[in-house]
Amino acid sequence: MVNAWLIHGDPSIWEDPTEFKPGMFEGSSEEKEGSKFLPFGLGRRACLGATMGLRLVLLALGSAVQWFEWEKVGSAKVDMTPGTGPDLSKATSLEALCSPRPDLTKLLSRLS
Repeated sequence: MVNAWLIHGDPSIWEDPTEFKPGMFEGSSEEKEGSKFLPFGLGRRACLGATMGLRLVLLALGSAVQWFEWEKVGSAKVDMTPGTGPDLSKATSLEALCSPRPDLTKLLSRLS
């Protein structure tokens, strides 16, 4: 088991770990070298809704891919430079245009 409470309360990593500071964990992991940020916990005490949340995100993404035609804005190549921090963001955001698929528009017009 991982003790997230102990990791988040380590005074050698965090300044005043027992004080309530909502912005304590802001910033990239490079700023707080050696730190571990576990917002949803691990092991038996992990977030109960993590699996449901992941399934809902995958359902929404799959639906968006299936229901819309996608194209990128502009003709430049997509910049794949990674961003900083623990998330998988890119340094430059991707801009895309979406429009409903013609088949779906016909189907929806018949339902109303």
